[in-house]
Amino acid sequence: MKSPKIVISAGLNQNIDNYINALELFNTNIVIANAITKTKILENKYDGLVLTGGGDISPELYEGRMKFSDNTLCFGTSLERDRTEFELIKNACEKNIPIFGICRGMQLLNVYFNGFLIQKVNKLHYENMYKFKQKVNEKKGIGNFDAKKYMDIESDFHHIFITLGSHLATMLGSGGTVKVNSRHHQGIGHKELSIKFFASAYSIQDGLIEAFENKDASIIAVQFHPERLDEHPKQIANLFKAFVQRCNKNM
Repeated sequence: MKSPKIVISAGLNQNIDNYINALELFNTNIVIANAITKTKILENKYDGLVLTGGGDISPELYEGRMKFSDNTLCFGTSLERDRTEFELIKNACEKNIPIFGICRGMQLLNVYFNGFLIQKVNKLHYENMYKFKQKVNEKKGIGNFDAKKYMDIESDFHHIFITLGSHLATMLGSGGTVKVNSRHHQGIGHKELSIKFFASAYSIQDGLIEAFENKDASIIAVQFHPERLDEHPKQIANLFKAFVQRCNKNM
């Protein structure tokens, strides 16, 4: 059977081995998208789009929808990457190609569809990342995200509740409570969520949205990092399996 072509969007020089390894478990043909390769990718056929983690979303893309915004809370922003991925999202939606957003990818999707972000969430989500950030020589968030060092820091963990009857629960094989990793310091609550999406998982500790989906499940997004397979129960890998199956139907 022919392998679906999956586009993985990432920052320049970003290590995405974990994403590639997770997708290759399910017979995929992977292409990497970034600001340099974007144009060629948009001109050719592909079957699925994965938006990966990384630095924060550029505040200028959503701060106009907030009553208050503090740009100094952001770090590792790249407007070039944001705009590249906006083009990829637009293209995938026009072609009805499945999208899977992970961490930053989830936040970017929400901003693209006119939602916005909590610029600093409870530290339970990013205790170790906070320690990492404190060691960085910050310049108001621009160009100070060392993706290689970030890969090596330990994850934090917390429990989420997956809504019964959601597409996410179907992909995983069950709903209910599960322990997941946490590597983010910005997030989405109900006030921030785009009207395009329905929340399908929540952090038990503070109620922040940990996953959302659209009506037909052509877009699924999670705030945790399922590509770090050794940090989760085995059923989390089903997210990649189900996504690839959707991409197969698109071929």
